[in-house]
Amino acid sequence: MDNTQATTSSAPSPVGLAALEARLRQDLEWLALPGKSWTPTLERDGQPVIDVAIIGGGQAGMAASVALSHLGIANVIYDQSPKDFEGPWATTARMETLRSPKTLTGPALGFPALTFRAWFEAQFGLAAWDALDKIPRLQWMDYLRWFRRVMQLDIRNEHRVLAVQPRADGIVALKLQSPAGESTVLARRVVVATGRDGLGGAY
Repeated sequence: MDNTQATTSSAPSPVGLAALEARLRQDLEWLALPGKSWTPTLERDGQPVIDVAIIGGGQAGMAASVALSHLGIANVIYDQSPKDFEGPWATTARMETLRSPKTLTGPALGFPALTFRAWFEAQFGLAAWDALDKIPRLQWMDYLRWFRRVMQLDIRNEHRVLAVQPRADGIVALKLQSPAGESTVLARRVVVATGRDGLGGAY
């Protein structure tokens, strides 16, 4: 009698985004993140003052927002693009893939469940990750859209910053143009995360 048995091996099935998001929520809860707000409420001329205003809602602006929130510092992102089209990835970028290696952790800020790899494997599995060479730019944009959603970022889209004006009282005034018209917001600090747009216009 032949006692040998055929064995087969297969890669684990993708866990799905819902399971990944549950893991991320648990990780953040265990670390008591985001941090509890600790800055005093401030007003000037009857107008509330934002702790930090971030100009630019691409990957750098979003990472800055998460880092500040984890420190208990409230912040708002202003981006001139329509929702889900922040940054160059689905608009002006022309390369088919990112130039950087797929193993770079990007804006994950040390959270494994927030990396592109975690997002990718949750949907497509380990074998697909191993077969992936460079990250397609439109897939990177999908990941950033997911990043925004799971981190619940306060991004004000279609808000173009016309001027950044430091005031004598130490507050910074941002003059904005949005579909509702021109307005001014006040902030204690401003983070400029405009990426390539900060280098000037396209030529």
